[in-house]
Amino acid sequence: MISGLLCDLDGVVYRGDQACAGAVEGLRSARDAGVDVLFMTNNASRTPETVARHLTDLGVRAEEHEILTASQVAAEVLGEEHPQLLGSAPVLAVGGEGVARALRDAGFAVISPEEMAAAAEQDGAPEVGAVVQGYGPRLGVTDLTEAAYAVRSGVPWIATNDDATLPTARGLAPGNGSLVAAVAHATQRRPRVVGKPHRPAYVVGLRRLGHPREQTLMVGDRLETDIAGARAAGLPSALVLTGVSDRAEAEAAPDDQRPDHVASTLLDLAGLWGAT
Repeated sequence: MISGLLCDLDGVVYRGDQACAGAVEGLRSARDAGVDVLFMTNNASRTPETVARHLTDLGVRAEEHEILTASQVAAEVLGEEHPQLLGSAPVLAVGGEGVARALRDAGFAVISPEEMAAAAEQDGAPEVGAVVQGYGPRLGVTDLTEAAYAVRSGVPWIATNDDATLPTARGLAPGNGSLVAAVAHATQRRPRVVGKPHRPAYVVGLRRLGHPREQTLMVGDRLETDIAGARAAGLPSALVLTGVSDRAEAEAAPDDQRPDHVASTLLDLAGLWGAT
């Protein structure tokens, strides 16, 4: 029986400002059955507070501590792998507000690309201890340039995720993976990527949720990220058909992307946690 739920957001719970079919009711049934929920998102630009408010506005019960963003995963990984940076040289935060906020909450000093560029024009840019790169809606050439300067110096470089595209109302825009690729091309280096489908996202998610692996269900809408990552982490998984991947793709998927369950909506998974 499922006791914990790792739940993707875009395409599972909402699409823009609209809740996905069955999402509100499905999550309510999980809560009523005593299932603990952790919402996971590769969107690094928003803070957990902003995400929780969005969910609440849609009618989904959500607290800030129940949100895990790729920026938070990056900050946690940086602290575990480079603890000497805590209270030391600032970390260059490239991306939206969520990146800098996650780093500060984890105890890191933070500097923005704009601050680095301004310092370089005056007394000289300070040395940074690491670079964390995530998506930001206003990210521009200055951000990528300062990231490249710092990455080329050899400091640790963590990317929140490597999604090549980002769905928008007008179609697919360049995602964080495309922007990371620009820095990689300029520096001939590759970052440590931590968001779905990479293992760190699931390790941190399981730790946060605190349920046995075999009782924790990953629910997503993308075979190549949500489901592939869950399979690699040894988690049961479910694909809902309210987002990107469809039933035919699920049936034709290779073993490492094949979900344990396929459902039209979140509500149709209620039997997995004993709801009727």
